[in-house]
Amino acid sequence: MPATTAAPKQQSPKDYFLHLTPGKLMGLRQITDVAGKFKVFALDQSNSFKKALRAFHERTTGKPTDPTFEEIRDAKMEITAACSGMATAVLLDVNYGLRQSVNSGALARGVGLIGRVEASKDAGIPGEYEPGWSVAQIKRMGCSAVKLLVYMDTEDKAYTEHQLKFVKEIYDACAKEDILLMTEELSFPRKGEDKKTPAYVARRPKNIIESAKLLGPITDILKLEFPGEENLKAVNDAAIRPWVLLSAGEKFDIFAKQVEATLKAGCSGTMAGRAIFNEYFDQNTPADRQKFLKTTAQERMKILSDLVDKYAQPVWTRLGITNQDLAKSVDPHWYSGGHALAGANADTKGAY
Repeated sequence: MPATTAAPKQQSPKDYFLHLTPGKLMGLRQITDVAGKFKVFALDQSNSFKKALRAFHERTTGKPTDPTFEEIRDAKMEITAACSGMATAVLLDVNYGLRQSVNSGALARGVGLIGRVEASKDAGIPGEYEPGWSVAQIKRMGCSAVKLLVYMDTEDKAYTEHQLKFVKEIYDACAKEDILLMTEELSFPRKGEDKKTPAYVARRPKNIIESAKLLGPITDILKLEFPGEENLKAVNDAAIRPWVLLSAGEKFDIFAKQVEATLKAGCSGTMAGRAIFNEYFDQNTPADRQKFLKTTAQERMKILSDLVDKYAQPVWTRLGITNQDLAKSVDPHWYSGGHALAGANADTKGAY
């Protein structure tokens, strides 16, 4: 049976976002477009980057040598520089991308920055922080939001309890630092299975739906897999938070069709990476890589952006909230614990 960990008591989705704290609201506005739709470029991969560059070395030199830190960093900066200006936000990792994108100027001006908080692990390994990294550090460096990936198998109660406990820990840390949390679920085959195993194929849509239910109360935004077109309504109904579609390295033509169907079902945008830039690693020369980014990758960004513009449900439409509603929700003494100050040195306990 799926795990049924009790979630903390929550407000209605509308009330939750109507009273979103100012740091979270600012972050949400920074990573969406003016309409409240997500066009996020995901470039926080670590292991897949290493594998792709190792394969590149083997193809071009005959030796599957491991890539250097500099190779991974420089590839991420090149891709970020080419594509970030077409996104509402870019998701990057602390190892090779976050600070480097700021220092190098690769991150386009005015684009939101989302920091990955979890360590990069193989599927099924329980989640944990990136060593030496924290939500507080992500907030302090100026990021708009935190992204957390958790592998989920909701039929494994003990494993799911551990994952939900970890998500709640991150959620609480984000509340303390007043920064938006985006939580990504990923299904995975069990030992002895692969992604084509009938048992896994049958289990996966249920896992996505149940994960949305379990993770929704302990996150601000959901990042979900494509569950199959026939299951989109069930996923949208299960999601008490606005949600975006992840690409999971799918071939772009397939992913674009998934995006259109998902947006029509109530999704608020995309958070895509490998579907856009995967073939970058197939190019043998720097000139060919630049050409790929300036043509194919940017064309794909434009296609996704147009789909989001046309079909995505804005966050605020989904929630039934207007800017006027948000303005009226601010208490005159919001910063001082809800009461007027007695004087310049009055003791206050407000949000700030």
